[in-house]
Formats: sequence, C-alpha cells, structure tokens
Amino acid sequence: MRVELSILATATCALLLAFPLAGANGSAAKTNTNKHMTKTAGMRSAWAPETLSGNITMVDPAQNLMVVETPNGVPFDMVVTSKTRIQFGAQALTLKDLTRDSNKTVSVRFIPERRGDVAKSIQISG
Repeated sequence: MRVELSILATATCALLLAFPLAGANGSAAKTNTNKHMTKTAGMRSAWAPETLSGNITMVDPAQNLMVVETPNGVPFDMVVTSKTRIQFGAQALTLKDLTRDSNKTVSVRFIPERRGDVAKSIQISG
C-alpha cells in the first residue's frame, strides 16, 4: 500500500509540474503571434488628427520645436519632424525659415502623441 501511495504521489507531482510548463509554452507561442497585433492595437489607440490656428510665438530649430499661441492665449508646443510639410501659399519652407516668421498666423494640422503634439502640416497665412 505504501509503494502504491508513493507512486501516486510521484505521478501527481509530475502532473502538477507539467501543467505550468504547458501553460508557459502556450503563452510564449501567443506572445510570438501577437507581435503583429500589438502594432495594430497601437495604431488603433492613436489620437485623431486635430487642427489649430494661432500665432507663432517661438521657433527653435535645434529642438525641432515651434510654439503656437491660440487667440485665447493658450500656447501649444509643436514637435516638427522631417515629415512636417511647411508652406506659405504654394512655397515650401523649412523650420529654420519660420524663425523669421514670428507673430505670423498659422494653421497647424497635428497628431497628439505621448511625446507631444507632432505637426503634420503648417500653413502660414499671414
């Protein structure tokens, strides 16, 4: 009887150890297949593009930054990337060109992100 109990205890322990290992292998497989889903989920959680109008109060090309103040006095820091389209009418400009356009009126299309508001396009109107 004692030998049978020992065999039963050993078999039970082996099964208990096998279940967590099987679960871990299943989790690893899920993690590998979810890499693509994580990117998609990240895209779905992005904020919608917004548009803002105001006056340029500061431009810092070294930090890729432009500050726009809305008519009600709220300043917005805009991150300007190499993909940001900056235009005055039909003329394309660079962020460095904007340093001479302080107090000009602009319309900025941007995407709110964790790192800040990222300008997609900047249109100078006056």
